[in-house]
Amino acid sequence: MSEKIKIKLLKALLRSLVKPMFGPPLSYPLQRIWLNAMSAVSIKPRKTQLKLLKVAGVPVQQVSNGAIPGAPAENVILYLHGGAYCIGSAKTHGGLTAHLAKKCRAKVFVPEYRLAPEHAMPAAIDDCLNCYEWLLSEGHKPSQIIIAGDSAGAGLVMATALRLKEKNLVQPAGLVLLSPWVDLTLENINKVNDKIDPLLRWSNLNPAAKHYLNGADPKEPLASAIFANLSGLAPMLIQVGSEEILLGDAQKLYDHAQKHQVDVSFNLYQQGWHVFQLQAGLLNMADQAIDEISIFIENVTTATNTQKMEAPA
Repeated sequence: MSEKIKIKLLKALLRSLVKPMFGPPLSYPLQRIWLNAMSAVSIKPRKTQLKLLKVAGVPVQQVSNGAIPGAPAENVILYLHGGAYCIGSAKTHGGLTAHLAKKCRAKVFVPEYRLAPEHAMPAAIDDCLNCYEWLLSEGHKPSQIIIAGDSAGAGLVMATALRLKEKNLVQPAGLVLLSPWVDLTLENINKVNDKIDPLLRWSNLNPAAKHYLNGADPKEPLASAIFANLSGLAPMLIQVGSEEILLGDAQKLYDHAQKHQVDVSFNLYQQGWHVFQLQAGLLNMADQAIDEISIFIENVTTATNTQKMEAPA
């Protein structure tokens, strides 16, 4: 089947089976159940291995793959799933994280961080920070840790990195941001792509932001990274689709990171939609995005280790 036909079919399926169920009027418990059920269609590579852990009270799924010999066991990805801060889980992102584990030859840790509206900000940020600190306590070096995430999870990637900066902790080797939601003022919503994007709609983001903020200022830097001082943060890779409802957020984050002299890369995927990488294993475009992430990880981890070796004693 051609890539063009696969794109049309996937968009049609998402538009009919997922987009109407993602947001009001359905309750968040029902949305969570439905999206978990829909995750059954995701494709995991052979030899994917799952292990459940408990980290500082946070359930964490460890994803690995034994199909690649000689995998650098020290490389790890802390993956923060998306879901507008109110839904999503390790299960909904199981296909994506499994492909990351295989292609990047790394263990992937996916925290089941606390969700709104039951738990407002900063509960999710605290959970993600605790998981990063746990990785350090387990002997993983910051130079071999990548923090990655999509949508609201990408917002948590930025919040976690900013909290590390506040605590004077070493930054990870890199940050990977897929379809990042990093402005909870919703000023960058693309109304045209709101109709085109087959997965996400503005009417879901507005109430989700209110539940997550619970009265906090949407311009709070930990909620909206485009209002933060990003200087000193790790190298960043931003991936976004041209039909993405949050295209404006991704572009503003890129510009803001450049302003603060962060090493940042931006890749726009034509015909891509909100977190199209979830279709890895089904769609060439998604597989290419995973390939790009693996190259980015290899580059930043190698560069970090080289800098340490060359540093004067």
